[in-house]
Amino acid sequence: MELHDQIEKRNVLIAVDVQHDFIDGSLAVGEGEEVVAPLNEMATRIRATHLGRVAYTRDWHPAQTPHFDIWPKHCVRNTKGASFYPTLDVTPSDTIISKGMGQTDGYSGTEGIAKDGQTLETIIQPQGFERVRVFIGGLATDYCVKATAIGIADTFRICPDVVEVYAVREAMRAVADDDTEAVKAMADAGVKIIDLKQALDLIDEHRIER
Repeated sequence: MELHDQIEKRNVLIAVDVQHDFIDGSLAVGEGEEVVAPLNEMATRIRATHLGRVAYTRDWHPAQTPHFDIWPKHCVRNTKGASFYPTLDVTPSDTIISKGMGQTDGYSGTEGIAKDGQTLETIIQPQGFERVRVFIGGLATDYCVKATAIGIADTFRICPDVVEVYAVREAMRAVADDDTEAVKAMADAGVKIIDLKQALDLIDEHRIER
């Protein structure tokens, strides 16, 4: 058997901070709701792929934190503002990663942890001969999406051909009117910037009917 016949292919979606406060709350991002449909479409496709994983990060701040010296109070744990936007398709099989729970900013999803102890690193970590494609979107491009994408790219920098990181244009929106600098920073870190059609085509390349 050839080596390429032994390679397992896996897709992971990371949806960053699609929460009320970033869409219609205290830190609302312009057109923030527009990220929901493309994220849902990718999530549905990925759940149908072999060993596909979907993870949602969320800001889960305490009521008092130095982070609120920089930003208006937002995404305080167990409040409506911290809850996922209602049209976001979160299922019981998905993983929820909480971040910013202490006295830190918690911009990157790589700083977060799930209730069962999983992290983005453990979710993505290739096993054996796996090749993993990671698709990222959410809010906001110039803060938590950028930090998460770069954090993942840095974590797996030694194996860029094994873990490929993609940021999907239609699935993210920025606080700033111009996201050029944020997109360039991600690209410079090795993140590939693609559109939704390209993402869906790549996901389907890894699709194995179960």
